[in-house]
Amino acid sequence: MVSCNSDVLTNLNNDPNKIDYVIPSYLFTQIELGMPQTRGQLHQGMQYVATYKDVPDIGGKQFDYIPGFGFTIYSTQFNAIKQCMDALKMPEDVNKIALCRIVRVYGYHTLTDATGDVPYFEASLALNDVLKPKYDTQQAIYMDMLKELDEAAASLNPAMPTFAGADVFYAGDIPKWKKFAYTLMLRLAMRLSEKDPETAKKYALIAINGGVMSETGDIAYLKYSATATNPRAPYTEYQATQDPDNAQGQKLSSTLINQFKTTRDPRIYVLSVVWTKVGSAYVPDTTMASQKGMVPGSILGYPADFPTYSEYSPIWWNRETSPLIILSPAEAQLLVAEAVLKGWYTGTSEKAAYDLAVTRAMQQWALWPNVPSLSPNSSTIPAGAIAAYLATGYPYKTNGTVAERQEQISTQKWLSLLGDDHEVWSNWRRTGFPKFNFKNWEGSKPYPGSVTGGEMFRRLPYPDERATNNDNQQEALKRQGFPLDPSVKAQSDALLGRVWWDKK
Repeated sequence: MVSCNSDVLTNLNNDPNKIDYVIPSYLFTQIELGMPQTRGQLHQGMQYVATYKDVPDIGGKQFDYIPGFGFTIYSTQFNAIKQCMDALKMPEDVNKIALCRIVRVYGYHTLTDATGDVPYFEASLALNDVLKPKYDTQQAIYMDMLKELDEAAASLNPAMPTFAGADVFYAGDIPKWKKFAYTLMLRLAMRLSEKDPETAKKYALIAINGGVMSETGDIAYLKYSATATNPRAPYTEYQATQDPDNAQGQKLSSTLINQFKTTRDPRIYVLSVVWTKVGSAYVPDTTMASQKGMVPGSILGYPADFPTYSEYSPIWWNRETSPLIILSPAEAQLLVAEAVLKGWYTGTSEKAAYDLAVTRAMQQWALWPNVPSLSPNSSTIPAGAIAAYLATGYPYKTNGTVAERQEQISTQKWLSLLGDDHEVWSNWRRTGFPKFNFKNWEGSKPYPGSVTGGEMFRRLPYPDERATNNDNQQEALKRQGFPLDPSVKAQSDALLGRVWWDKK
């Protein structure tokens, strides 16, 4: 016993290939990589695509919803939030703490926008000591998120250390992070425009005056290498791989294709393709005249003309190097245009902000690498095509009614945020635009078996916490006016319930 080396014995069970402490820079990288985990899950509901099959995805025919979908939102976002809280515990400098606060808000707003009241103030404790956190009201959560962004953005200091290369968005560029924080603040402020316009105006002006995204270089996005695994970019179920059919029986929707063709939108050449068979090979047809969209919720069973419908171009679904945009100047400037429309901001005109937004939305396609072997077109949209679109294709309706201008701004958001379905869904719930028709079965009926009567659901159900946090969850459901009947599968009839800010 006395001859034993206590230091050696103490470390016998320590794995030399693992660490037992947090490295904030590594954690921050993981947080950024996890931010787009909810992309693509409402792709049918927002009518980018349509399908002939029964229930291949969530929201396309309002037929049913994936039972574990609400849990997926919770698990992915709370995991990111836990990582943020772990990083905030580290005795690091002001910039690193501010960035963790900013990305924590990003995760929380995705979560509360999808489901309503959620654990917030006690959530960090729930990940440690408090196992049954109370559900906070969405109003209280939003007030705190706006406060967090305000304080975090103000505290950012270019002279102080950052996460540097561990920051995969901006490599520690603090001026760009300020723009990210204020753009996110503007998004959240505008979310309250129908419910609490006074608070919305206050924070919209703080954000715009603080400086939101305006240049292409401001985009926050994830860029993958050609050799890296790219699990989220974009959506493999939409690939036809030069074949008339695909795993989900999906093609681009008539809602999207008709919008493109009516306005002569040059994005159609980058995004859309019809595969035609020439001999034994499939050849991509990207002419505008050939593009045709499938009417959402109108077909059951494989249609005879299925191969003639448009689908995503290989430029979009190129697995290896397609980027994932997290926040962009296109969205920022559309939000500015709306602030001007509401009379809140006078530093620019609606048209100037709209034109800049559309320009940036089209320019961002250059981030997608070309695929010469599969698509004849370039992802770079010529400046002349952008100018023509703004002049004669879909010019801003300066003399239109307020509703017409709001619709145009929201429609551009739908087009420019392609791939960020949750944000488009939230904006659609807030504004009512674009005007989607979900009742296309036999002309005007909801798809057979629709649990929502053909309406697009307005929230997602909570994961079942009856065994772990039932009292707090039931109290939150009751407070929001959602059903309490435990026999209702995953509270399915609360799909049409509205979260606090959804008052349109």
